[in-house]
Amino acid sequence: MGVAKPVVLPSIRFEKQGDADAFFKAMLESYEDDEYLNSADEEVVYELLQRHPEAATKIGSGVVGIFRAPSLDHPSSCFHVHRVDGSKTDFSYKICVKAKSPSLKSRFYEACQRSITNTVIAQKRSLFNAAGGKIACYKTGVLTTFSSSDYRHTEPRFREIVENFIKINNILVSEDLLSNGADMQYSTVFIDHAMASAFVNYHEAVAELQVFKRFEIPVFS
Repeated sequence: MGVAKPVVLPSIRFEKQGDADAFFKAMLESYEDDEYLNSADEEVVYELLQRHPEAATKIGSGVVGIFRAPSLDHPSSCFHVHRVDGSKTDFSYKICVKAKSPSLKSRFYEACQRSITNTVIAQKRSLFNAAGGKIACYKTGVLTTFSSSDYRHTEPRFREIVENFIKINNILVSEDLLSNGADMQYSTVFIDHAMASAFVNYHEAVAELQVFKRFEIPVFS
C-alpha cells in the first residue's frame, strides 16, 4: 500500500487526497447553481485552483469571483471562474487535488502566507485571551475557541493583497525568490528576508481578518 500524499494549501493541509476531495465536494454541494462563493470559501478554492495544470489559463486576466454552475462537459455542477475581463470557465477540483506540484505563482503566494504566519497566530491568540477564550464565528455566529477556529482574511482578499504587493514593488516572480523551508518539507519561503519583512509590513497596513469556525473534513457513509 502506497504512502498517502498530503494536499498542502497555504491556509489548510489535508493529510491525504481523499480528505481534500471530500472537503471540496461538500463545499461545492453547499451552494446552488449560479451562486457565488462567499469570500472565505472563495479564498480556499482559489488556493486550490492554483494547483491546476492549466492554472494560468484558467485564471487568465484575474479572478473576480468563483461560483457553482452546471458543467458543459459533464452531467453535474462544478466550480467556475469569473474573470476580470468578464469571461468565465469551469474547472475540476479533483484535477487540482491530484496535481503533482504547485505553480510558481502558487509558491510565491505560499511564501507570502508563511511570512505572516507567526504574526497572525499571535494576533489571534491575543484576541481570544482578551475575549476570555471564546469568540463567535464571523460567518455562523457559533462560539469558537482558539483551537476550533481559523483567523482568516475577509476584505481585501489575501490574493488581492499579494497581487497588489507584487505590483507596487514591481516584483518579477521567479524561482530565484523562493526556497523550500527547512522546518517543513512542503513549505515555501522567501530566500530574501527583506522581502518577507516588506510583505509583513504591507500586510499589516491593509489586511482585515476575522475568526471563523475551523474547517471540518466531512465523513461520507
